[in-house]
Amino acid sequence: MNFIKILIVEDEVLIADYIKDILENNGCENIEMAHSVTEAQEKMKSWKPEIILMDINLEGNFEGISLGKEKNEEAQIIFITGQSDSKTVEDALSISPESYLTKPIREVDLMTTIKIIINKKQKQFLFVKDGYNDIKLKLEDIIYIQADKNYLDIITNNTKLTIRNTLQEFCKQLPSSFKQIHRSVFVNSDWIEKISSDEVLVKGYKLPLSRNYRPNL
Repeated sequence: MNFIKILIVEDEVLIADYIKDILENNGCENIEMAHSVTEAQEKMKSWKPEIILMDINLEGNFEGISLGKEKNEEAQIIFITGQSDSKTVEDALSISPESYLTKPIREVDLMTTIKIIINKKQKQFLFVKDGYNDIKLKLEDIIYIQADKNYLDIITNNTKLTIRNTLQEFCKQLPSSFKQIHRSVFVNSDWIEKISSDEVLVKGYKLPLSRNYRPNL
């Protein structure tokens, strides 16, 4: 969970610190806080959090709901509020948050919600080692993976990464949309443009197709 970027938007500093302590005690490390609407807007724009814990009643008004409409695209919102009346709940649900938690926040409720969101997100991306760094890759951005002895070339929409791993071991973590077409090549079938007798055209790349793996397609 330490890779996930979590933004706490809460104007009551003690509550924000309490939430942060819960997250850190449960293995979350990549956490930022915003105590005002302006600060939250800046964080969403520059830092691009993946989960936002958003207090609805910011600065004495229900600014959290309006602010939620400005969230960065990749962020999932968990609303936090002391209000439980039907009008507030209805307004909050209108922007499709991932969850809605009422104060006082219970650790088990918060962490269960966080873990559900992370589990969903992990099905959309994976982390690969690049030297000492962990690089996050969206699965939908990967075009193909090709093995070269003990190394793999991962070709995406905007980059090429070379990592030390075996093809079979690495591809265990990929969804069924990735198909093996050759003893050294897996492709993302969502990008396939054309299949011939001995080649597969994947987003402009011509890749070898072995007869033994043709049934995979």
